[in-house]
Amino acid sequence: MKRKSFITIFVAVHVLFIALQIDKQSKIVKLSYQKQRHEEEKKKLLAQKQKQTNTLFALKKPSQVKQFATQQLSMKPLDLKQIKRISPS
Repeated sequence: MKRKSFITIFVAVHVLFIALQIDKQSKIVKLSYQKQRHEEEKKKLLAQKQKQTNTLFALKKPSQVKQFATQQLSMKPLDLKQIKRISPS
């Protein structure tokens, strides 16, 4: 009788350990997919940041600013003759 109950407990404990091992493995796989998805999103965001940084530096160039002012804002270049000096009284 004791031998039969020992074998039953032994088998039950092993089945429990197998179930826990399967659960652990499934969680590892799930987290691995999640990590991969986050890494791909990070790469995408870094590429987007790099693109926006390049665009910002391109727009900061004086030639680009001048071109934007003349074409988009309809401004005209200023001659030195048009500048009036204001001196404190």
